[in-house]
Order: sequence, then C-alpha cells, then structure tokens
Amino acid sequence: MRLSDIKGHWALVTGASSGIGHEFAVQLARAGANLVLVARREERLQALARTLEQEHGIAARVVALDLAGSGAVDSLRAQLGDAGIRVRLLVNNAGAGRWGRFEGTPAADYERINALNTTALVALCRGLFDDLASFPASAVINVSSAAAYQPVPYMAMYAASKAFVHSFSQALHGEWKARGILVQTLVPGPTESEFDDKAGAYESAITQRDTPQQVVRASLAGLDGGAPVVAVAKGTYKQRFFAGLFPPAMVIREVGKMFKPK
Repeated sequence: MRLSDIKGHWALVTGASSGIGHEFAVQLARAGANLVLVARREERLQALARTLEQEHGIAARVVALDLAGSGAVDSLRAQLGDAGIRVRLLVNNAGAGRWGRFEGTPAADYERINALNTTALVALCRGLFDDLASFPASAVINVSSAAAYQPVPYMAMYAASKAFVHSFSQALHGEWKARGILVQTLVPGPTESEFDDKAGAYESAITQRDTPQQVVRASLAGLDGGAPVVAVAKGTYKQRFFAGLFPPAMVIREVGKMFKPK
C-alpha cells in the first residue's frame, strides 16, 4: 500500500487525542485521508476533527471511547457499520504503561494496560479484517516499542505487552501479506508525549526523545516499501544483539539499572 492510496478513504487512529496518535491524524489528513478519531477525551478529539476538516477538506468522525472497557471494540465496529465506513488503514496506537516497582501498582491498573495494549489491538485487527480485505491494498500499523526487545524491570507489564504486540504483528504480516494487507510493526523510541506523565515516569537513564512528527513520518514512509518493521528507535540492533547473546541475568541487571527508582 502506498500513502497516496489513502486519499479519499478512511483511516482509523486510536489514541488520537495526543502524542503519536494526534500526529498520525495530522499527517494522514494532509495526505487526504478521512479519519475516525478514537480516544477517551472527546473535547480534544472534536477540536482536532474541526481543525483537520477545515484545513484539509477531509471528513473526520469522533468516537469518544475507552478501548480498555468491556465491549468497547464491538461498540466501535457497530458505529462504523451504522455510518457506512470501511476502514482502509488501521493505526493501533492507543497504549498505557506504568513505571515503578511491580507491587506498587494496583492489579486493576495492570488489567487495564493488558486490555488496552494487547486485547483491544487484537480485537481491532480481527474485527476490521473484512474492511481491510475488501481493498486491493490496505494496511495496519501497530505501535510497538523498543521496550519489546528485552525484559524491562520496573516497567515489566508495559515491556511484556509490547513484546506481545511485536511478535503478534510480525506474525500477522506473514499471514496477511498475500491478502494485500500490510501489517507494519512501528518501533518508536522514547518520544515527546503525555505517556511518561500518565505512566508515573521518574528520573532515569532516558534523556533524549524523538518528536511525534519524526516517528509518524518514518512510519508512513515505510508503507511504500512494505516493510514489516519500521524502527525509529535508535540502537535497536544493539538491543537485539545484547538481549539475544548475553546471559539473561546480565541483561536483566543492566536494563534494570536504567529504570530503577532512585
């Protein structure tokens, strides 16, 4: 699928109210895509929809929804069906995480992280398959993380959920490529967004962050080449080498030093 193919068709972006999701909406509108914007904060989505419609002459539909909630994906699919919308590009960007010691976070928070980062993503891929397969070429962009490449003490649940996304998305790429559906695994590094504040981030070894604009530009450029993985994070080759060849005890110890609370 080429980015130019999306003009006049519908793209669905989750987590569209801020950060990478917001930037996906902006750049896709610039490319002429109509947008379904999904997130919890309706006022932000409505403001974004109005701006993009006025600036780019596209149609934008707002769905204020918590994808971690029971029945959320079914509700979203029903709304799309009622509106006669067929999705040609799905961007699974919504996600959550938590910094700190595992036992310091309520179990309910972990249930929500799992529901949002993995369960909703799988349900959207499955639920929108018929839409995607109805086009000669279509695409799914699943947002992973550099945290997927090794266990991350003090971000254990987040890293594990992204490892799931990483594996699942590449496997689905192998299954759906022959159907004309590109499944791209997008691997951003630390990025300027609201994620850290919401996740309770504290001072760590992470000091540099990319912009959402950089991340989204790389992802959309990767559509043309059909790459299964687009890695924006710096040093992922070294990460994979380190995690794959060095003793697990050493990997766990060294990564843990980067994220241990002061």
